[in-house]
Parts: sequence; C-alpha cells; structure tokens
Amino acid sequence: SRQYRDDVGRAAADSFRLQVVAAKETGTEAPVKRIENCSFLYTRHLNMYFVALTRSNVNPALVIEYLFQLIRILKAYLGEEFDETAMRNNMTLIYELMDETMDFGYPQNCAVDVLRLYINLGTAKEKVEQEPSQLTSQITGAIDWRREGIRHKKNEVYIDVL
Repeated sequence: SRQYRDDVGRAAADSFRLQVVAAKETGTEAPVKRIENCSFLYTRHLNMYFVALTRSNVNPALVIEYLFQLIRILKAYLGEEFDETAMRNNMTLIYELMDETMDFGYPQNCAVDVLRLYINLGTAKEKVEQEPSQLTSQITGAIDWRREGIRHKKNEVYIDVL
C-alpha cells in the first residue's frame, strides 16, 4: 500500500478489505464504494484489487483511468498475466513506477515509452505493433487508392470556395 496524502489512515483501507473483499461483492456492485466517509474506487486484475482511496471530492473517471493505466504499465513491465507473486518480487520497481506516475495524489506521466527513460530498475517488454496502414486495412477492409512507392514533391489540393 502506498500513501500519497495523509488525509486517510490505514484503518480505512482495512474497512475496504473487510466490507468488499471479504464479502465478495465484486462484479455485482459499482467500482465505487463509500465506506466510513471515504470513497473507494477499485478495479481488479486476475485475483488482485487495485484500489484508490480518498476523502476529498475527486473526478472518478480520472481515478479509474489511472488505475487502468497502472495495470497497463504493470503488464508492460511484469508481463501480461502478472500475479501477486510477481508483484511481491518487484515491489521496488512498482514503488518507483508509482512515484513516476503519481505526484502527491495527482496522475502525471503514464506513457510506458517515457517511463522507460526514467526507470532503470526493470525493463518494459516491447509490444509488437503492426504498421498503422496494415491495421487500418485489416479493420476496415479499405484498399489504398494510391499505388505503392509513388512519392510526390508537393501534395497540394486546390479548392474553389463559392
């Protein structure tokens, strides 16, 4: 657990564990839970909960998006199917990633490519991406009207406005 502000104590986090995790309420309830004057925003990856906790009025879409981005970053560094063991073995890396992506409770930079420049502890696995033109033609079935290899010095369009 990582605390970025001191407005919420660790006892509040235990109340989430007792009321949501132990009661096995996930999947049937909304990903936002209000317990003892605290808002818990959470999502799951495999059997793990990623929880953000606040007493202040925050934008829930921002918090949920950060949690999803954090999972995406962890997938890049720990593998697609990372589990509790992988997280326990890489806690130093995870703290470093969280320090780079969060500043006093505000999300900062969540781009894996940029994090590679700052994080020296672990290595992010390269994701094989298809060329955009191939991806577009596969999705839409569209065929480019211009033949391969033709290059023009100027790409100009003349429009008459009436």
